[in-house]
Amino acid sequence: MVIGDLDEVQYDLEIDGEQVRKQLARKVWEKGAWATIAIVFSERDRGGDWKAPKLALLRFRKVRETWKREAGINFAGDDGLDLASAIDGWRALLRPEA
Repeated sequence: MVIGDLDEVQYDLEIDGEQVRKQLARKVWEKGAWATIAIVFSERDRGGDWKAPKLALLRFRKVRETWKREAGINFAGDDGLDLASAIDGWRALLRPEA
């Protein structure tokens, strides 16, 4: 995936006129030639009901004025919450010393 602007990265997906994946939340971190995008999304099951939300982490690298997707990983809702909890527990470690 190559895009011109990080705002183009959306996780909504429509197939045959029916929305099968919807983006619920999005956060972008950009520093220099690298960007990370966290997206909370939900997908439809075969019956048409929305499944439990998941978390996607996408990594992009800027190459000649365009963004190229380098990596991505999806977490089930519970795993995403475990990740958030772990990071929250590291808050004091990550905070610069005063």
